[in-house]
Amino acid sequence: MFAARDTTASVLTWMVKFLGDHPAVLKAVIEEQQEIARSKGSSGDEPLTWADTRRMRVTSRAIQETMRVASILSFTFREAVEDVEYQGYLIPKGWKVLPLFRNIHHSPDHFPCPDKFDPSRFEVAPKPNTFMPFGNGTHSCPGNELAKLEMLVLFHHLVTKYRWSTSKSESGVQFGPFALPLNGLPMTFARKD
Repeated sequence: MFAARDTTASVLTWMVKFLGDHPAVLKAVIEEQQEIARSKGSSGDEPLTWADTRRMRVTSRAIQETMRVASILSFTFREAVEDVEYQGYLIPKGWKVLPLFRNIHHSPDHFPCPDKFDPSRFEVAPKPNTFMPFGNGTHSCPGNELAKLEMLVLFHHLVTKYRWSTSKSESGVQFGPFALPLNGLPMTFARKD
């Protein structure tokens, strides 16, 4: 299977980087997650519920924006099932088609200031076919809901149980086959008391 844990790990890596680069967004995520932890009682060891994850609106938007900006899966292959004319060009039945999700996610027609990390842009759902981090239609990723749930749970524990910071990393992206920060993402962690 192509993707699964690698794509989820890549999104998590980018989210840590983007939150480290945007302290105001990180603060909002921490406040949201601390409120959820407080609602669980004094021990904080009670497992998260589905209802808890539905309350993670700020964190969900940060995940969506990370998937948009980083565009972990930049493309996928499809085959035209019938002749299609697009913008004056004929795509014959049987031809391979390569939708470039990264180009769609970075189009200023769909996302103003597309290179800016701005989770608030997901306060309103994007227009159809403009945000496709898991593909689209019948061939979309079957594990997309599981991946989003894993990310929400991980970030809950990361920001409520640990202090962490990213070290200065190089700017840039390395592809192989998934997008990651150039030369990795050095970090320091300490468990909260």
